[in-house]
Amino acid sequence: MDRILFPVLLISLCMATTAGRSQSIDEINVTAKRLPNSPSSDVYSSVFLGDADLDGAAIGLDDALRRVPGFGLFRRQASRAAHPTTQGVSLRGLGPNGAGRTLVLLDGIPLNDPFGGWVEWVHLPTSIIGQATIVRGGGSGTWGNSALAGVVRLDSRSLQDKTVSADIRYGNKNSVSGSGSFKTETETGTFSGSAHIFESDGFYLIGDTQRGAADRRAGRGNEGLRLAWTVATGSGTTWTLAANASSDTFVNGSNLAGAETDTYGVSLSAVNRDSGSSPTWETHLYAQRKEFENVFAAFDGTRSTVRPVLDQFDVPVIGLGANVLMRWSHIESWTIEGGADIRFSDGETNERFRNLGAGFTRARQAGGEQLIVGSFLEGTKFLSPSTLVTFGARVDYWDQRNGIRKESNLENSSVLVDRHFADRNGISVNGRAGFRSDITDFLDVRASIYSGFRVPTLNELYRPFRVGNDITEANETLVNERMVGAEASLVWDYRRVSAQATIFRNDLFDPVLNTTITTAPGFNSKFGVFIPNGGSLRQRRNVDRVETWGVELDAAVQVTDWFEISGGYLFSDPKISSSSIAPSLEGNRLAQVAKHQASLGVSVQPNERLHVSADLFLSSAQFEDDLNSRVLGHAVTMNLYIGYDLTESVEVYASAENLFDERVEAGRTASGLITLGPPVFLWVGIRLNY
Repeated sequence: MDRILFPVLLISLCMATTAGRSQSIDEINVTAKRLPNSPSSDVYSSVFLGDADLDGAAIGLDDALRRVPGFGLFRRQASRAAHPTTQGVSLRGLGPNGAGRTLVLLDGIPLNDPFGGWVEWVHLPTSIIGQATIVRGGGSGTWGNSALAGVVRLDSRSLQDKTVSADIRYGNKNSVSGSGSFKTETETGTFSGSAHIFESDGFYLIGDTQRGAADRRAGRGNEGLRLAWTVATGSGTTWTLAANASSDTFVNGSNLAGAETDTYGVSLSAVNRDSGSSPTWETHLYAQRKEFENVFAAFDGTRSTVRPVLDQFDVPVIGLGANVLMRWSHIESWTIEGGADIRFSDGETNERFRNLGAGFTRARQAGGEQLIVGSFLEGTKFLSPSTLVTFGARVDYWDQRNGIRKESNLENSSVLVDRHFADRNGISVNGRAGFRSDITDFLDVRASIYSGFRVPTLNELYRPFRVGNDITEANETLVNERMVGAEASLVWDYRRVSAQATIFRNDLFDPVLNTTITTAPGFNSKFGVFIPNGGSLRQRRNVDRVETWGVELDAAVQVTDWFEISGGYLFSDPKISSSSIAPSLEGNRLAQVAKHQASLGVSVQPNERLHVSADLFLSSAQFEDDLNSRVLGHAVTMNLYIGYDLTESVEVYASAENLFDERVEAGRTASGLITLGPPVFLWVGIRLNY
């Protein structure tokens, strides 16, 4: 800890003036793959990361985005070592869960899994992403379901005047990562594509003082391919037909536990950005097919043997969707946007469970269908060149149907459970409003109020899971989450200094939490599961209300032409204010949320060829569970990147993640078993652009 005491003191000193990376959202260089950001976007708390921010030490895109405090997955774990179902995105500490409460878009198309809401971050290497915009808050806004806490908008990297790019790196623990992109121009259009591969033996999820002979490294292997055909018409419309395929294999800490995912997708997009036409517009149609297999395993008391306890051998998922956005504008006067979107999901889990030592004795099939259709209208009016106001409303219809849960005895084929759940549907109405006013040429004030919603995923409704000896059951009676919020910001942008300070309040109604039912070992007849010693039984349930208020600070200082400092800080304190299902939870902090999160980055370029950057990440202690009985210690890590341009087209680099090999606690079971985040990873690599 003493090795990083000086950086910690430095970040504390810089918080008053350089607490994050803040760049005006208007600076985003949007490609032709989607419309430029609406003027209303300037009202909400946003952070922009360009390719210079993403091309650092982090191997995964989720790790690169962690430089924005408050961005995180369900647990403190890198996606390359995390179970696929725990990679939903959280912003502002607004109740992390496996599904996430944040929508993630790539070139306008949702990446959230149609069955579970999580995101396949392992298929998003930083080298194929050109820029990322993180919009915190705003409720559902123009994006609807899943965007409760905000939205992450990703834009794929454009080769511009290049035809081929590649990024290859090798690291310790037999880790290899490679990705590349190409494009070729023809008389009828542009053919482009990208591919990636990642292989690693991984690291032990359990520390050396607790692991046993049956523990294995969390190895991972994945690959993916995307091809696209783009045609620009004379009317100013750009059409893109794209197809993608990817595969991921994850070793979940033992020879028996792990997950495999195969994903296939196709999309058709059209964008008309011609400023001379009215309206400008964009639309996307997409289809996904996913095949998921997963095995959870349990260790004996000495972790010398392991047995499978849940085998989800077939989890097929289909996702279909479309969206359209239209924009009417009058320069420096007003903008009106309208749009609609639809998403259909169909998925189920087929699994074997209840293995008391002699093999599985039960089989389960559970799943259903989900349809969400929404539309919105938003207007922005410039009251003067320095002041604008915006108002928006959104209506969504949701429908859940054909829900089933069937269980049978594998020993005699008898049916134990045969339930067909009632179809449910409803309408959700939300809105937002805000203003921005320039107080001076370099200082402006912004404020907004908003509401949002999230429909529980098919995964939350129907699929149970297990982490060690902790069992979490699904709940088909879950109701929609709702949120209301407000925030106010001061934004400074003068010469070499940009900064933003935001205070916010969010109230989350009926949030879905993993709620502890019992820690008593033995067979639970209500849920039909056996709870081992040191384990617990939880169920996804709606608690009544969670209240949180917080403060965000973001800033960047260009000290000289070759030296920049940036950083960010988030204070977030979400607490359960009301819980009729479990009154004992009232007053507890949400699990997996650190009260204090901070980052500090330093970028140095002493000459045209040499690039050096360092990033420090700090997270205070947090609770693992809803009872606030398990504590995960604070975490402080540092990344380092050194790159050198051999030519205009070739760069070699070396990087380190968690440079000082600090201990990061990512999970803790009822028996005290601690899961760890990534140790130090050292990389050497080469980038090519021709």
